[in-house]
Amino acid sequence: MEKNMQENFAKLEKRVVDSLNNSDLELINYELSRIKGPTLISGVGGSSVVSEYATKILSKKNHIITRNTEPRDFNYFDCSLYDNVLACSYSGNNYGVQLAFLNNLKHYLLASKENEQEDITNLTYQCNDPEKSFISLGATLIPCSILLNYYLDNNQDVFNEYSHHNYKFDSNCDAYEIFTGIDTSTPSKYLESTMIESGIGIPIVHDKYSYCHGRSTISTVKNNIAIYLNTNKELDKLLLEELPKYYKDVIVINTSSNPIDEYKSLIECMYLTKYISEEQSKDLSGVDYNPIVKKLYKYNGEL
Repeated sequence: MEKNMQENFAKLEKRVVDSLNNSDLELINYELSRIKGPTLISGVGGSSVVSEYATKILSKKNHIITRNTEPRDFNYFDCSLYDNVLACSYSGNNYGVQLAFLNNLKHYLLASKENEQEDITNLTYQCNDPEKSFISLGATLIPCSILLNYYLDNNQDVFNEYSHHNYKFDSNCDAYEIFTGIDTSTPSKYLESTMIESGIGIPIVHDKYSYCHGRSTISTVKNNIAIYLNTNKELDKLLLEELPKYYKDVIVINTSSNPIDEYKSLIECMYLTKYISEEQSKDLSGVDYNPIVKKLYKYNGEL
């Protein structure tokens, strides 16, 4: 991939707004509103961030049970407990999508391209300026924006408020410990996925309460940086008082369980990974990836 991270960040907001302006939002919102009953939502790679966010949006907006599901999981649990599957995929035709639809549930596809299979309800958004990148920022943020637009009943004011931290810290560390929970799982999933896929850091993801029960030892034997998704609860205040004693640095991102705030913190985390990449003279768009990717990426055999 071409090393063009700066260009892709510069175009990110425009690509989102362009997609919102050119997609058939009325149709997408209508089809999303028709999803009733327990629903499995699936995505892989960057699209797993989208599927995580979709579980929040449909749970809050449609008042239904949702579960974010890895494509391989469909082979190992009882899908008959659910009514629907929503697959999230930029291309709309990868093996993960096929796995998600190997069942008798009602199938929905949130993607930039339609799937012509007869039993699929397509929720297709437009991407007129495709991003060429290993870590696809637009392919993650655009469908999340489509979902937030649905949650907000087509009120797009929030998309005119793009902002982010100007980070300033020494990124040299052994690992990044990410403090999160179900209420902030979308940005934390982005951080974990991006750090691993780009090689800019080793992520360790903590549920905040689980951290209180023994997960703190590693910070005493390694030179780690904490990334804290702060929702201003009593536990947050306690942890933020104590963590600076044990970490090289504590990066705080203020957010909440509100889908708008979770969306905004996702953007902040994108810029955080940009900063870390720049500090390491790396490029999220042009990753020097492991050659094994060429053998594994299009695998479509037994799982």
